[in-house]
Amino acid sequence: MSQGVGAREMVCIACPIGCRLSVERAEGDAVSVVGNRCPKGEVYGREELLSPRRLVTAVVRTDSEDFPCAPVRTSRPLERELLAELLRELYGRTASLPIRAGDVCLEDFKATGVRVVFTRTLPPDEVPPIRQARPEAEG
Repeated sequence: MSQGVGAREMVCIACPIGCRLSVERAEGDAVSVVGNRCPKGEVYGREELLSPRRLVTAVVRTDSEDFPCAPVRTSRPLERELLAELLRELYGRTASLPIRAGDVCLEDFKATGVRVVFTRTLPPDEVPPIRQARPEAEG
């Protein structure tokens, strides 16, 4: 497929195959996807060209010295144009412990329906003991 106006080459990440796609916008909203070996590739190529979205994983600061950050993720993919704004919002927050995996950090980011949830329980039910450095073996 020749590269025309709006055409892009990309690697599909919808499944483990990793097909090399050529995606081109045709007349109107029509999109041509070539190179996919499964139907997921066609959907991925079309969405990536028209409205790219990403799942976001990040950390949020906590009020704990023992656990200074808590991991979070979005509940579904977010429009790529909003990623920087979401990260600024998350990095400006401070969460109070305890936190349970699945607790909501941010309910509805910019009325997109995207929630941000914590992915780890802090403090954990069992805190592993601090490992002492072992003296190096002599001789």
